[in-house]
Amino acid sequence: MNKIHILTLILFSTMCLFNACKNDDDDMAGLSCEEYHWEYTGEEAPDTWNTCFLDCGGQDQSPVNINVSDTSPDAGLTTLELDYKDVPIEVLNNGHTIEFEHEAGSTFRLNGVDYNLLQFHFHTLSEHTVNGNHFPMEVHLVHQDPATGNLAVIGIFFEEGNENAFLASFDDDLPTAADEHYSSEDLVNATDLLPSDLGYYTYDGSLTTPPCSEVVTWFVLKMPIEASASQIQQMHDILHDNYRPVQDLNGRVIRESI
Repeated sequence: MNKIHILTLILFSTMCLFNACKNDDDDMAGLSCEEYHWEYTGEEAPDTWNTCFLDCGGQDQSPVNINVSDTSPDAGLTTLELDYKDVPIEVLNNGHTIEFEHEAGSTFRLNGVDYNLLQFHFHTLSEHTVNGNHFPMEVHLVHQDPATGNLAVIGIFFEEGNENAFLASFDDDLPTAADEHYSSEDLVNATDLLPSDLGYYTYDGSLTTPPCSEVVTWFVLKMPIEASASQIQQMHDILHDNYRPVQDLNGRVIRESI
């Protein structure tokens, strides 16, 4: 088993500690949860996830729609403190997304705690919406508090425009089939995915895939970054529509940095 699969299993196992995953005896229309493989379409689409993953039916789920007129500007929100390093990278098609597995050492400092950047991955269309509208793509940078297992995820929207230099370096190497992976010989830095303005919306939510654990503080950047039409199409051709529909806020407030 290579280190990509090990990292993926560790993250999934950690999340299951915070989430009641149903056991093999729980059925969905006669289908055992042991045989259930969540998907974005068909009989195992998002509206069935909570059958075998209880938290997917929780009250603090993600993604959400960001209605800009309803956000709460908060002068107390601080600038994002990111310290990303140049690292080699391994790229995995895990059957649901393209995931860039990150070596240790890059951090997001939040409330005095250094959250480690574990990986970043892509969704087409975007999972979060703004005023009810999707962007063509969204990347999630996943950070974890090593002590608690809680997550801080930065969401960045893509809009169609100029070629994205970061993605261009992987144009010929993105794994197109499940379980395929690519090891980059060049060092990369996740800073290259960030827009020039790090203003953000933030709220408490969950993983957007099973087990949907409600242990995530979300930071959705206001400013999108650009990628060319062909780059977005290439990613969509691999991922298809791998986005979860937006979830109810259920009284949660989305705060906005100013």
